[in-house]
Amino acid sequence: MVHIEHETAKQLALDITSTHLAIDKALADLATLTYSVIDACRHSDASLAQSQAAIEGVANGLTKMVDARKGFMHAHRKIAVAQRDSNLQETNFGCHPGPLTKPSALRVVNG
Repeated sequence: MVHIEHETAKQLALDITSTHLAIDKALADLATLTYSVIDACRHSDASLAQSQAAIEGVANGLTKMVDARKGFMHAHRKIAVAQRDSNLQETNFGCHPGPLTKPSALRVVNG
């Protein structure tokens, strides 16, 4: 069993939650930007080729952010698996809404 200090785990759980929120905010901001670029292209005298390049640029950024979110989600999953094999297996480790809970006085007995 891996031992994780409660305060360290608490900070990690907070960082995981804030990172998820930041990535989702970045995705929403990129979606808004995508709309703004399309709207600006529609209301300009830019050629179709010029507007295509701008739209492709923001769309590529959005796709890369979605891929980054997936990578972070997989990393979070690995952290959660490690946490299940630790002394903090009965705590919220940033996987569910709410703060990291204090370790339970009860211990899990397998078998």
